[in-house]
Amino acid sequence: MSEHEAEGTALLRAIATDDSSAEGQPQSARALLTEQIEDLDAKRKLILKLDAVEDIIQSSGSQKRDKIRLWSDRCGKHPETIKKWVREAEKEGIASIARTTRSDAGILKGSSRWKHSVDYWRDFILKIYAAGKKAGLGITRNTVNNQLIAHAELDLGLKRGEFPSHMFVYKVLDPIIASKPRVRNPGQGPNIIVKVTDGTKKDGKHVQEDIEVIRSNQVWQVDHTRLDNLLTDGQKEASGLAGCVWITAVVDTYSSLVMGYYLSYDSAGSHEVTLALRQAILKKDGPEYKNLRKEWEACGLPEYIVTDRAKEFKSAHLRHAASDLGIKLRLRLYTEQGGIVERLFLALKTEFAALINGYKGGNLNERPDHPEKKACITFEEYEQKLVRHIVDHHNQHFHDREKDKTLTQRWISGLPEFKPRMPSSERDLDICLLKTTKRKVQERGTVECFTLHYTACLRKDDNGHWKHDLSANFLKPYEGKEVTLRYDPRNIVYVLIFSKECEGEPSKYLGSLRARELLGERLSLREWEQEKAKIREKRQKVDQSSILAEQQALFQESVGEAKSLRSRRRKESKRLSKKQQPSNVIPLHQKNPSQPDSPSSQIEPAPILNEVDNTAKKSSLLNVPSRPPLFVVEDWNKFTEDW
Repeated sequence: MSEHEAEGTALLRAIATDDSSAEGQPQSARALLTEQIEDLDAKRKLILKLDAVEDIIQSSGSQKRDKIRLWSDRCGKHPETIKKWVREAEKEGIASIARTTRSDAGILKGSSRWKHSVDYWRDFILKIYAAGKKAGLGITRNTVNNQLIAHAELDLGLKRGEFPSHMFVYKVLDPIIASKPRVRNPGQGPNIIVKVTDGTKKDGKHVQEDIEVIRSNQVWQVDHTRLDNLLTDGQKEASGLAGCVWITAVVDTYSSLVMGYYLSYDSAGSHEVTLALRQAILKKDGPEYKNLRKEWEACGLPEYIVTDRAKEFKSAHLRHAASDLGIKLRLRLYTEQGGIVERLFLALKTEFAALINGYKGGNLNERPDHPEKKACITFEEYEQKLVRHIVDHHNQHFHDREKDKTLTQRWISGLPEFKPRMPSSERDLDICLLKTTKRKVQERGTVECFTLHYTACLRKDDNGHWKHDLSANFLKPYEGKEVTLRYDPRNIVYVLIFSKECEGEPSKYLGSLRARELLGERLSLREWEQEKAKIREKRQKVDQSSILAEQQALFQESVGEAKSLRSRRRKESKRLSKKQQPSNVIPLHQKNPSQPDSPSSQIEPAPILNEVDNTAKKSSLLNVPSRPPLFVVEDWNKFTEDW
């Protein structure tokens, strides 16, 4: 309140106590009040209040109710506030209307029911806020209030009313944390109606379908976002940051209960959506849900799955999975229809991610300094904390439409006959598994994938250790044949194996295979890729220059030898020809040693003889050497023997 306003209020109070019945005094008090106030907005509001009070006081009893409703709309106040103005004016005079602030405004006040003093609770609030800021967490007023309630109820054993409310926490932190204006959502009214489309168009417009949600597991909404926490690798090395994770969440529209989720380092796609649906449909009775305060009872098959118009929600893989499971896929017509999932994401970022080390925040202006230095949580630890937050925190909140029921209780009460509709077996959900690949079954039921050897010849002994057992090989009939593997990239220790579709016959589930090289029960594909990268880095540091030098020398020697191969062949042929023995082949025509080698020593033509001498010298003519005729010999050895 300004000084002029305070003076005007005091003056009006004095006038009102003198003679309030005097005629014309209210008009003089009003004039004095409006003259003392210099702020135009404050003067306008005060004049509006005075007009309202005077009009209601001067009206008769039957018209008062209508006047109060009329002035409530004009002033933008609740009718009870207008009635309070009238009561104060009738009791204390119109000067009471001029009070805009309380006399004890700004002073922290406690309650006589509190078990500790105001200073104790104020110091506790400031201590929690300072500790959260020092740890690099996204601390908010609501976070501090939750810590105060937990300290009061769990540590001190106090009940409601014996410790400060959230308004006291806000007053303490108001000078430190600037409050943001809150815009309230008017809601949809008594019924939940989701406006969707199946993607078909008529006259250029999407065909609209209105779904009235009246029971649990009727409409599930699926969406994904990235959480604002930096995670580390398995060794928790300061420099080994693995990045932030994406969450794909499945929420029941009727109860706002989280049905399931899927975490991945990569941006979410259609396969991540089907994996989230698989977890939402199955019962949560694994070992990862044993250490929770409450049970995660969410399960069953939905009738509709409603998503936005992102491409991953229009994929063939998601349509195929929904068709096999008897689920109808629909797209939201308006962004506001996805408010249930968006509220979950907002709560996860402010109530969960903000309290995890390595919080980097989504707003650059509010981001802590050097969040990578605070990162110390692995993927497995982060998922364990997330499950606890969903089951023990989020699902235990009261529902907005039924104030006396938690989200889990509303989901159970909204089920037909209090039983969810379940698939016939878990094998029906194998189509939701992320990836499929085809491999050939090798000898002894072994399949190679991810540079790992998956074998069917393993069996657990009495002590729970895996032992090699050939009798456990169920893949013996399929050796040498092609099979299909389905796996979850979050755990590649086990894969599911199916027979190959052949001649229109569907594939048949054969069993599960375990990686022979892995000793643990859980290893994600990303962790295995990182492990292989580390192995490669270690191998590169080992000195193997001798291997390269030997290969280089061998190559250069072979190239040099290849260049001189022709000359070496000629030299070798000459060397071998010198060592060769004389030939045993007898020539057909031998030269007469008595004849000279000159050309004139050739055979001269025989002289002409008479008939007498012809018979006498016939024998001598036979001894004349003659050149044999040329002919082809088929078998040289036989020819030489006959010769």
